[in-house]
Amino acid sequence: GKARIRSNLLDIIDIFVKAGYEVCAYPTQSSGDATKAVGDMDGDFKLVACSGGDGTLNEVVYGMMGRNEKVPILYIPAGSTNDFARSLHIPSRMKQAASLINNGTLSPMDVGSLNDRYYIYVAAFGVFTEVTYTTPQTSKNALGHSAYILEALKTLPYIRSYHVRVKWEEGIIEDDFLYGM
Repeated sequence: GKARIRSNLLDIIDIFVKAGYEVCAYPTQSSGDATKAVGDMDGDFKLVACSGGDGTLNEVVYGMMGRNEKVPILYIPAGSTNDFARSLHIPSRMKQAASLINNGTLSPMDVGSLNDRYYIYVAAFGVFTEVTYTTPQTSKNALGHSAYILEALKTLPYIRSYHVRVKWEEGIIEDDFLYGM
């Protein structure tokens, strides 16, 4: 992204060390790296802290769900929009978010599964849902949240419905939908 972590990393590591943690840093290189890194962790980890956007957090959660031993995840938001962090009132300033490690309070989160994929925030399909994945990183770096709006406008001519069948404890619904969440 905008590489905001670079100018904050030493301070964040210092916060963790002062909280009694031994820190191992792993800079991801490409999509899927965070999932693999968390899934491949060995040793006696007590916490995984991740910094990035909602996609990075999702990768870390996906990697954690593949592990036998789960450990808490601390999220330090550094993405273009950070919807998840905003919804939970996680500070947008990275050092303040990292300092949450000092309050010792864990907040359990539900993890959902849809078509063999995990999610913690939103599972959605339909109109505009691909925008977060198709918006170029260079546009997000330059325009922030506005880049998503511009990318969404490009998809207007291609809107289509999705035939969906949802089964749950109390019944079944089947119909055509433009959007579902």
